[in-house]
Amino acid sequence: MGRGLMSSGAFLLLATLALWIADAVGSLSPARDASWSSWTLKGGIALLGAGLLLRILSPVRNQIGRGHCAVCGSAVERGHVYCRDHLQETVNAYRDRSHDKMPRTRRGPSSSS
Repeated sequence: MGRGLMSSGAFLLLATLALWIADAVGSLSPARDASWSSWTLKGGIALLGAGLLLRILSPVRNQIGRGHCAVCGSAVERGHVYCRDHLQETVNAYRDRSHDKMPRTRRGPSSSS
């Protein structure tokens, strides 16, 4: 969200710069330039500032807020990734996968001749 606001703000600031250049060249009437450039400048600065603020505060919000289960989205305890049900399913699935990867050894009497 913050990245989009910053991009929009930068675009509006570039539009303001283009309006100023058009006014300096003389291809735009001074009345039109004065009205549009002030709006684009104010909007660009506001969007850029809001985007920067969101970018700064988003890591803080992630640390403060409670977590949610990666599978179902229900609220979980602080520091947890999965709810209790999905944690058990994930542990069982990991155990089954790691068990399937283990090399199989022959068990039985060893005959050395």
